[in-house]
Amino acid sequence: MTDDSSFSSPGTRAPQPHPLSRLRMAFDTPAVKFVLISALTIALLVPSVFVWALVEERAERAREVARDIAGSWGGIQEINGPYLVVPYSETVTIGSGEKGRTEVHWRTALFLPQKLDVSGAVGVEERRKSIYTLPVYSGRFTLSGNFTPLREDLIKPVRGGIIDVKADAAALVIGIGDIRALKSEVALKLDGGRKVEFEPGLGPLAAQPASGSGHVTVSSGIAAVVPASDLRKGFAFDLPIDLNGSTGVFFAPAGQTTTVSLTSDWPHPGFTGAFLPDSRKITGSGFEASWTIPSLARGVPKVVEATGLPLRDTLLGVKFVEPVNFYQTIARSLKYAVLFISLTFLAVFVLEQRSRWQVHWIQYGLVGLALIVFYVMLLAFAEHVGYALAYLGAATAATVLNAVYIGTSLRSRMAGAVMFTVLAVVFAVLYALMQEQDFALLIGSLIAFLALAVTMFATQRLDWSGQSGTAGRPAPEPA
Repeated sequence: MTDDSSFSSPGTRAPQPHPLSRLRMAFDTPAVKFVLISALTIALLVPSVFVWALVEERAERAREVARDIAGSWGGIQEINGPYLVVPYSETVTIGSGEKGRTEVHWRTALFLPQKLDVSGAVGVEERRKSIYTLPVYSGRFTLSGNFTPLREDLIKPVRGGIIDVKADAAALVIGIGDIRALKSEVALKLDGGRKVEFEPGLGPLAAQPASGSGHVTVSSGIAAVVPASDLRKGFAFDLPIDLNGSTGVFFAPAGQTTTVSLTSDWPHPGFTGAFLPDSRKITGSGFEASWTIPSLARGVPKVVEATGLPLRDTLLGVKFVEPVNFYQTIARSLKYAVLFISLTFLAVFVLEQRSRWQVHWIQYGLVGLALIVFYVMLLAFAEHVGYALAYLGAATAATVLNAVYIGTSLRSRMAGAVMFTVLAVVFAVLYALMQEQDFALLIGSLIAFLALAVTMFATQRLDWSGQSGTAGRPAPEPA
């Protein structure tokens, strides 16, 4: 006889979970949580963009202060010359007979020195204003060389007219980027004896705006009148210049053969310009560098007809680089924010799935915001104590905070210790990435691949759908 009690009565259904319960169970599955974490990672890019804007704002403020210091002390200096500027006229007759007329055109010819030797000793120091600093320098430069006898036959007519050279109005001209930064009177010593004082301005040469030099525009300078007797026989010159400046100093290879020799006590030079030094020596106490530029490499003939200084696009020199421009470093590190946050979230996710406790997605968001605040702390501290100490302090604070938070949330000291280790490694790797700019992309891609591989194998046996009820977690201990 069959017991009817063992069967469900007709029309009776097994109890179904409430729709809200089903939705909650779906959200508790590892797959959905992984998607939510990924969306949260992308959402955290919004505050990271605001941090990047803050970095750019502070960097612009630093540039404004640097311009203010440079305006008082001296900016980037360009020494262009010396050139022997000789004015001349070209008389052209147009037409003939009663309708003919005569036109006179005034021009300037620039004679370049046969040999130019530049030597300089540059003392660099950091000037501070508020919390910002700028490397400034005081330099003593000596320009020496010689000009060959003036050859008027090298001045060719442009319109086929008659040339009349005004040798009595010739002047030796030197372009200087910021003439206000001259620290003493400048005198031209001719043939090792007679001295000729310089006057402000470019003499008979009308300076035109520079185009594309990549540095400051050379629109100022000094000029000294050279006697016609010295022009016709040629002369040697010796010219000392005491000059202040900031950030960098550049020279034009004005001679048929130009040599430049610089020494400085700044241990972080950045050689730049159209020519790199032939030899250089950099130590912890400074650097030495020398250049030799032949006329063929310079690409300009020894006599040019011009209304402005030549060779403004063919400068050579050095920038006095700050060891760490932390604004650029922090801005670059923000480009890796997605990788940084993703690695942290992956670590939390794996720890959560291997424990019996759950981490709510809001808690993930709080962990991510702590990482965003890390960048703000790094920026704020770096302006006061320097990049290295600021990074150590901000990274330590973020690591300890997140490790303690995750450890207490998962009720596991082991989880906290693992989180501390993961974040310590992540921060150390991020610091190394910022120091190795040339290899940052390579290192970052390898780290991303390694993190993905670890995550894949750590979650290989995970029940992503959550249908087993345990979702790959160890069973909770009985109360």
